[in-house]
Amino acid sequence: MSTPSVAQSKPKPEAPGRPILPKKWDGKAVFDVAEVAEIFEMNTWVIYDLIRRKEMRAVKIGRLVKVPRHVIEEMLTA
Repeated sequence: MSTPSVAQSKPKPEAPGRPILPKKWDGKAVFDVAEVAEIFEMNTWVIYDLIRRKEMRAVKIGRLVKVPRHVIEEMLTA
C-alpha cells in the first residue's frame, strides 16, 4: 500500500471581489515601506531595493515613499 505524496501547492487565486490583503489593511490606498515589508515578510531595505531597481512601483512625495495598494495586490496575485 503506497501513501500519497504531499505536494506543496500554490495558493489559489482570490475570487473576484474578495480582498487579497488581511482586514488589518482595509481602507488603505497607499502603504509606507515598513507596512509593505510587513505584508511581504521582508526587511525594509529589501523593499527599498526593489523600488530602486524598478521591480516595485512606488510614489515619492518629498522624502516619503509610498506604494499604492494595486501594486501590492498585483504582486501578491502574480
